[in-house]
Amino acid sequence: MQPTNPQNTNAEPYASIAIVGVGLMGGSLGLALRRSGYTGRILGVSRGETLVEAQRLGAIDEGFPYEHLLDAAAHADLVVLASPISMILDHLQQLSASADRLRPGVVVSDVGSTKRAILAAARNLPEGSFIGGHPLCGSEQRGVRAADPFLYQNAYYVLTPSPSVPEAEVKKLGQFIARSGARVVVLSAADHDRIAATISHLPQLLAVSLVKFLDDLGSNREHGVHLAAGGFRDMTRIASSSFDVWKDIVQTNRDVIEDVLLRFLDSTRESLRGLNNGRLEKIFDRASRTRAEIPRDSKGFLSQLWDVLVVVEDKPGMILRIAQPLATRGINIQDIEVLKVREGEAGTMRLAFATRALAEEAIAVLRTDGLIARLRE
Repeated sequence: MQPTNPQNTNAEPYASIAIVGVGLMGGSLGLALRRSGYTGRILGVSRGETLVEAQRLGAIDEGFPYEHLLDAAAHADLVVLASPISMILDHLQQLSASADRLRPGVVVSDVGSTKRAILAAARNLPEGSFIGGHPLCGSEQRGVRAADPFLYQNAYYVLTPSPSVPEAEVKKLGQFIARSGARVVVLSAADHDRIAATISHLPQLLAVSLVKFLDDLGSNREHGVHLAAGGFRDMTRIASSSFDVWKDIVQTNRDVIEDVLLRFLDSTRESLRGLNNGRLEKIFDRASRTRAEIPRDSKGFLSQLWDVLVVVEDKPGMILRIAQPLATRGINIQDIEVLKVREGEAGTMRLAFATRALAEEAIAVLRTDGLIARLRE
């Protein structure tokens, strides 16, 4: 199976790219590059029905089933592995076993959320060809139908090059990726995995543990579940994540996650001691100062949601009155919650949006419709 009408242009750093796994991440990358003006050829490798949809959306120019991965890779200057981690490892094995079919100077990258295992699996690729990658963005939705040309905008995109990759090649790939709107950062695989364990994997496990800890209320568990709003709900939103998503992450970063968990237990013991030695206020102050340093205008390991508070009357049809104008404008509500309601009186609802721009647009729409809405800072 051969690509048709291959394009070659000296204007592009990579005349052709192959995206292996054209789902949410791979499809969004294709759409983002096209939106940026990329004129090269985009080949997609995925399942048959996915390829048909990806071509219809314009995310790829031509599709190849997984069994023809090597045919697509052989005609690409850049290969991006955008499947789950376990499949990335398998695809790297296939590419390594047939490295002689790859173009001279080819660059292979990926979007996996842990890096050490992936870089180890890439060691048999041509020297200097592998640059690991991890875009820190995503969506609750899956598949190419959810692909979004703006998914990478303002998202940090970590590159973890193999030691043998020339700095100029890393810079070249970074500049190319930046066309998607991402903010490129270069780290070692070990540094990436420790940071990810601290600010992504640990919070996930803590959220799961916090929700599970509701069982400790015993006979009051049901009351606890119904009263768990505000901070508890915000802190545990990610506990809804499927273990299917996390299985590969835990398996490929188990040692670092274990170490981070043990260190966190030490930090928790410090807070426990602070209850009795008067240092709790200092711990709070230090945490407050650190949190103030976290930027709000970019996407990181944990996807931020922007909250809008809406004052609503306690009467039938209010949810429809809120949702309908937003749906008409194509504004997607990521989460919705009733914060405060008194029977027969006004209450407050929380609407969550993926970006600040969408939240502000929603506020404008709701205010035009006569509702009281504001951004929750």
